[in-house]
Amino acid sequence: MPNALIYSPELDGHRQVHVFVMTHILQELGFNIFIAGNLQKKITNTFYIDKLKERPEITIINTDHYLHGGLNISPAEFLALQSDCNTDLTIFAEADHHIPLFVSQIFNKKNKLKGKVIATFMRPFFYYKKSSFLDKLRLIKHFPSRWNTDEALFYKFFLKRFSLLDTALTLDENLVNNNKLFRWLPDVFQQFADKIVKQDENSGQRIWIKKLNSFLDKNRGRFNILYFGTAQERRGYDTLLQLAEETDSCFIHCGLQDSTIQYSINTEEIISHLEKEGRYFHTNEFIEDPTTIEHFFKSVSHIVLPYKDFLGSSGVMLQALEYGIPILAPDTAIIGYRILKYNLGYIYDASNISTLKSQFKIFKETDPSTFEESIKAYMELQSTKQLKNAYINSFTDSKLLMTIP
Repeated sequence: MPNALIYSPELDGHRQVHVFVMTHILQELGFNIFIAGNLQKKITNTFYIDKLKERPEITIINTDHYLHGGLNISPAEFLALQSDCNTDLTIFAEADHHIPLFVSQIFNKKNKLKGKVIATFMRPFFYYKKSSFLDKLRLIKHFPSRWNTDEALFYKFFLKRFSLLDTALTLDENLVNNNKLFRWLPDVFQQFADKIVKQDENSGQRIWIKKLNSFLDKNRGRFNILYFGTAQERRGYDTLLQLAEETDSCFIHCGLQDSTIQYSINTEEIISHLEKEGRYFHTNEFIEDPTTIEHFFKSVSHIVLPYKDFLGSSGVMLQALEYGIPILAPDTAIIGYRILKYNLGYIYDASNISTLKSQFKIFKETDPSTFEESIKAYMELQSTKQLKNAYINSFTDSKLLMTIP
């Protein structure tokens, strides 16, 4: 049986589900699996990692002893790791971290990675960043120390000029449509993972369904705002709290609090006000049960994602779309591109927060059925079948039919 090494020093959030799904598909294809990740780094939730650890046929390798937990592994160390695993196929789950490792192959043939190498780029943010004249001057000034880490230089020149990877995958269909070096990878890992994990894995969490129903009954007629996941400023937790307070809406938080985060506004004061009026509901628990998750999403008719300075994809957005729920989000990067191109909801001007409030007024009055057909069509592109075919095409060089948006 061939051996596959999945290299993912970071295992938090989206990456964990990504690795879980890849492992499942590789096993179906008959590979022996080695997973290398930093097991010492504390992460929000270990649900899918724990599932992988339960499988004795999978070898888990701790990367904690490498520089920065494996994010800055040297070429010699990585080649030794490949040799230890006798790998035929290597997959970088988040290749954005490992540009220096790939570039090291250019000037030293001894650094050539072994076997077939596939890399998934989750954060090709350079594509959406416009460099000013000063930015270009800074690059020139620091070029001697930055030439092998600069994202734009890697994507635009090194990856194009040299055979550094067998396959470069990205979640960003906008980038794929404008760069032939990349293959598109659908971004529906959570739904795929939920189908692999049995529905009754954590049925004890379904007590939240009854509690949520009681809350919704008491607030019948009010608009509901859902924040899904661990409270984070970059994902607009504080902005949504403020929006709920100002618009007489209910705030529903399905996920964990984080007491270490400092917000620019007094979130505790807003929460206290919402609680007094019976408009605040939270679990302060990581919810992993698929049935409970679905119930939380379906408790709202619209989803608002006021992300700040964020250029990547959103798992919450895709989960909401899976349930047919339209989105209001900033006009930036891949999220804004998807909403505009595929008619998935409304956007607002990220540089002017007042446009969020004005668009929100229009958005919440818009019947979700307005977007029903376009959301359905887009999620057919993001289907689990498309995802599986994309992986199999990359792992085996087969030519399974895919629809590229």
